[in-house]
Amino acid sequence: MNTSLLHHLAIIPDGNRRWARQHAIQASKLYEKGTDKTLEIIEAAFQAHIGYVTIWASSYANLTDRTKNAVDTLERMYEKKFLELATHPLIHENKIHIEVIGEWRELLKPATIQAAQGAIEATKDYTERLLTILVGYDGRRERGAATLALLADNPLAPDDVNEADELLRSYAWTGHLPDVDLILRTGAWKDPHNSASFLSFLNSETQFSFPEVLWPDLSARQLKDIINEFIARERRLGK
Repeated sequence: MNTSLLHHLAIIPDGNRRWARQHAIQASKLYEKGTDKTLEIIEAAFQAHIGYVTIWASSYANLTDRTKNAVDTLERMYEKKFLELATHPLIHENKIHIEVIGEWRELLKPATIQAAQGAIEATKDYTERLLTILVGYDGRRERGAATLALLADNPLAPDDVNEADELLRSYAWTGHLPDVDLILRTGAWKDPHNSASFLSFLNSETQFSFPEVLWPDLSARQLKDIINEFIARERRLGK
């Protein structure tokens, strides 16, 4: 499989709660199922020689608008899974560098923050592959934060539009990442859409895939088919 055209895969794992309702699964068990699926798909993506994988674990609204019980359950899962990632054979055998982006430091409890920082620290020397986990992330808030930071440092904006755009991107949380080639969103084939300006600094030429599956049911085989379908597409890029 030639993945030379697919350097950066971003994933929106939608449909978890619908899947839980269909299978009468409690939230705590659902999160376990969802994170296990995440590891399976991450492994398949890196085996396909994709160098950058970004997954949206939770939005800002997920951590601020849901009930305390729901957020506490999510936090317990985060703490457990970040601790696992810090020593997981998949991560270390494949030399995967982990980074966590979003407002998680402002929103999560100290123990959860410490677990996330532990996973980051344990993989800081790896450079071959990058796994970006978005926690407490909202693209609109990222753009707003980047704009405020830019204005604080550069009260006089550049005259050139492209230069201004690149300068703003340099202040973004995700600005160091390469452009996203493919966004895969499960659970949204009846309503294919982006959300909360997801990775808006990186998706100017991005392709989308909306497989007819809820996140916990996505398989490594399906991911391979999605990658092959992406590679087969004719990408004109405005030409």
